[in-house]
Amino acid sequence: MTSVNFWWFMLSQTLFTVGSIVIMSILFELRLRRYIGIIIGLSIANSFINYLVYFSGATRVSSFVAIIGVLIPFLYLAIIVRVPVIWSLIATVFGGTILPLIIQLVIIFASFGFLSPEALKDHIWRNYALDITSGIVFGLVAFALYSQGWHFKFDFEKIRLKRERYIVIAISLFAALFFPVTLILTKFSLSLTLLSACSFIVFSFLLGYTIKKERDEMKSLSYHRGVK
Repeated sequence: MTSVNFWWFMLSQTLFTVGSIVIMSILFELRLRRYIGIIIGLSIANSFINYLVYFSGATRVSSFVAIIGVLIPFLYLAIIVRVPVIWSLIATVFGGTILPLIIQLVIIFASFGFLSPEALKDHIWRNYALDITSGIVFGLVAFALYSQGWHFKFDFEKIRLKRERYIVIAISLFAALFFPVTLILTKFSLSLTLLSACSFIVFSFLLGYTIKKERDEMKSLSYHRGVK
């Protein structure tokens, strides 16, 4: 993977990830504008993690890309947007994974072989073109859904679990510790060390965010009880 250009890789992967989160947010009528900065930041971090995995050439950790790619939007919804964990999982799997994959497959078939699997394997720059095109198309589809009012309407609170905050904290803590430790034990190298540090920072940020939110809510609740 020495032929991989860092900046083109980061740009294409970030556009792809941002586009998938945008279409997921529009489809499930989730708040978007308020958190666009966090979405971009998490997308850049996810792209950097992907780059480190590909650059390291460690096939044993390549599966982490898919796992982390699902965990980041799931925890983003559950922690930052405050969507119940069950609905966060549904939105992530269908809106953030399956639907973007279907759209990307349509783009590949509509390219008349230009973006075929063989062409993508032989020409690395066509992978960039596919991801950038996919990200743009995701945005256009999201705009079409928004303008037509086509999205799922559901009362999230109906399926919120009583103790789900502890589930989210446990998942974030597990991810923050499990991925770095596993990567370090797999093989020592500079890229895997950076990968461990990056994954730790991302999931620690999400863990710290949810703990902070819980503390703020507890203080607000105590304040209102004191006023009464």
